[in-house]
Amino acid sequence: MSLFLDSGNELRSGWKLCAFVVVLLPVWLATGFALTMAFAFFVGLGNPLHEFALNAVISFIAALTATAFAARILNRARLLVFGVGFHPGWKRSFNTGVAIAAGLVILLTIGSQILGQIHIDWTASQHTFTEAAITLGLLIVAAAFEELIFRGYPLQVLMKGIGPWPAMILMSLLFGLIHAQNPDVSPLGVFNTFVAGVMLSLAYFKTRSLWFPYGVHLGWNIGIGTIMGFPLSGLDLASVWTTRVTGASWLLGGEYGPEAGVLGTLVFLAGAYAVWKIPIERMEYVDQLHKNSRAG
Repeated sequence: MSLFLDSGNELRSGWKLCAFVVVLLPVWLATGFALTMAFAFFVGLGNPLHEFALNAVISFIAALTATAFAARILNRARLLVFGVGFHPGWKRSFNTGVAIAAGLVILLTIGSQILGQIHIDWTASQHTFTEAAITLGLLIVAAAFEELIFRGYPLQVLMKGIGPWPAMILMSLLFGLIHAQNPDVSPLGVFNTFVAGVMLSLAYFKTRSLWFPYGVHLGWNIGIGTIMGFPLSGLDLASVWTTRVTGASWLLGGEYGPEAGVLGTLVFLAGAYAVWKIPIERMEYVDQLHKNSRAG
């Protein structure tokens, strides 16, 4: 048995993942250098929101480039095979994800009021249109980047190599750990992000489309971050309302936001159950592309 090839004479999953990373890192560095220099020249650095958005764009470009390389060169397949692109049914997958996220935001808000006390203030008028637009764009691009990295090609190639559950748990652990440097983070916040990662991985596994987890992810971030104005993973963003919760930090999350409380754990577990049980079909079109790519 070959160290590099499996029984189907195809490059082993571990090597594919290594190749993905080998492409990702230099593209990330080169894109980061080029865009940062251009941004500094035309706009100027120093605004944290602008720099945060710039980093999200750089990360997304690198992730998409590495995914396209891995799909076309390593797997000789179209991006649609890995759930990336506008396949038939993508709108339903995305909208279903957003609907689940909206339900989770409502559940979180009601739970926060029952278990503590919430204070909601209208703050939309305190933010400029530019600030609000950049914040919204940031969330759109950042969620796309994270889905490409944590539910995209790396997860999918690991699923084939080590099985669905080990792959989902491993990538969800990494998803949690990258949030360990966020402001006011706690061990429970990292754990809850891991649970959220499992929820999102299940959303991909059920449909074979990244639009479903992307809808849940983006809907959650916009719902608690830019509409309700809870702290989002330790970050305060421009929002329509600003919501602050008083009560036990271990239960409601404290300064990090609801993702660092036991209530957040329960909400994400409810989300995972909803993702698995909601009647949404597997993307047969994507499945067929998988079969065609293997046959080719």
